[in-house]
Amino acid sequence: MRLKSFICLCLFLGIAAASSAQGWRLGWRTDAHLAGGSEAALPFWAHTGGQGILPTISGAVLFTGADVEYKSSGDFFFEGGVNLAGWAAEAGPQGGAEVRGAVDRLYASAGWRMFRADLGMVPRKKELGELSITGGNMMWTSNARNIPGINLSADWIYPVKWFAFRGNIAHYKMSDPRSVKGAMIHDKSLEGRIEMTGRLSLSAGLEHIAQWGGVSALYGPQPASFRDYMRVFFAQGGGEDASISDQVNVLGNHLGREYIRLDYSADRFNLTFQYDKPFEDGSGARFQNMPDGVWTLKLDLKDRKAFVTDVIYEYINTTWQSGPLHDRPATDEELKGQDPSDPFYGKVSLKGRDNYFNNSMYRSGWTYYGRVIGLPLIGGLAYEEDGTVAGILCNRVRAHHVGLGGNLSKDVPYMFKATYSRNYGRYGQAHNSIYSNIPWQLSMALEVGVPRNMTGLPVDFVVGIYSDLGLLYPDSFGFILKIRHCGSRSL
Repeated sequence: MRLKSFICLCLFLGIAAASSAQGWRLGWRTDAHLAGGSEAALPFWAHTGGQGILPTISGAVLFTGADVEYKSSGDFFFEGGVNLAGWAAEAGPQGGAEVRGAVDRLYASAGWRMFRADLGMVPRKKELGELSITGGNMMWTSNARNIPGINLSADWIYPVKWFAFRGNIAHYKMSDPRSVKGAMIHDKSLEGRIEMTGRLSLSAGLEHIAQWGGVSALYGPQPASFRDYMRVFFAQGGGEDASISDQVNVLGNHLGREYIRLDYSADRFNLTFQYDKPFEDGSGARFQNMPDGVWTLKLDLKDRKAFVTDVIYEYINTTWQSGPLHDRPATDEELKGQDPSDPFYGKVSLKGRDNYFNNSMYRSGWTYYGRVIGLPLIGGLAYEEDGTVAGILCNRVRAHHVGLGGNLSKDVPYMFKATYSRNYGRYGQAHNSIYSNIPWQLSMALEVGVPRNMTGLPVDFVVGIYSDLGLLYPDSFGFILKIRHCGSRSL
């Protein structure tokens, strides 16, 4: 869908909502974060999951924004909002003071019932909540900044009582400094749900993502016509203007996820099991990379005032990657059936070394503004001389993650997270890599909220304490004081 057409659709739906409206509502919010630590870098959980805005070093961040929504009696709705962020850090990544700003959120949305259209930079919903290390989608976490684009989606649609489906199709453009400037993202998903009983449901889905187009610093402009978009959409090889690799394989950098999920609703609690599996190429899509993925077990109580309301355990494994070998030399017998003009003549493909979130053409990989977009345990970035990301150094990880949430007393919520990981680096790394000895790491976080009705002040407080212990990051201790003022009113 062209941008003009999408804007016209939003305006049309907004006008339709206004014609049978129940009213506008305006909300506003200002947050100030004051962060400090015992080391130059803050602990892992002090900056992870902050939409890519929270600095990795001591400093202060100020968010301010407003959102407006309109709902009609005819089930139409219109939403829009903006959130700006500015921060001052003790020292930048290359040294020296750092004062910067960014647009965190800027969007307009319109829809009817379960259908929705988003334009701009919109945060993605976390279906497994804040305690999950991914939020429920290991490809799109809140670790990186929101990417501008267009997203058309449908929430669960029930053609029959026991079966539902939903999906989306989206187009984004990456605006950060990167190896392929102006790279675009194609994203689509399709999911199904079976209501097995009144309490138990089974869901499964597939999400396909592709980076394509843009201008490579090494290889020049990449194919970006509508015909090329269709090749990307159907995961086909590129035309004559594409690289040899993209002609032989598929055009662009393709990745995604497959998941299966069970939800059980009891009288007093909900229980969820989910297996979220990545894929980087065809072998992963065909489950050759199992058991890689995020395995989640989540329990939440329906009594939201209890001391413990939410418990989550996640096992993360990304070490197999369809095996340690991408190919092997062909035997004399195998050579007889090969075409000497084939670029892979003399080899037999084993489809291993999936190399999650990395790509030879799109060297900055699955990152945005220096943060990994997906699973945040995949990390350790390499940089070009000009400071652009040149790849991810560690995408083979095994980890255990636990989270607890609840209330210390009435109206005093808390959240605790702890993550233990072993970090293997990546296949083919140098022998002197820091990951050669498989460093272990333990990162923890405890956040406690202090609502305004306890202090008598017109603001809410959140106090966060964080720590790192291990061989990957420096042993450190950190804190964040969050001060929030928010409100809303009808217009």
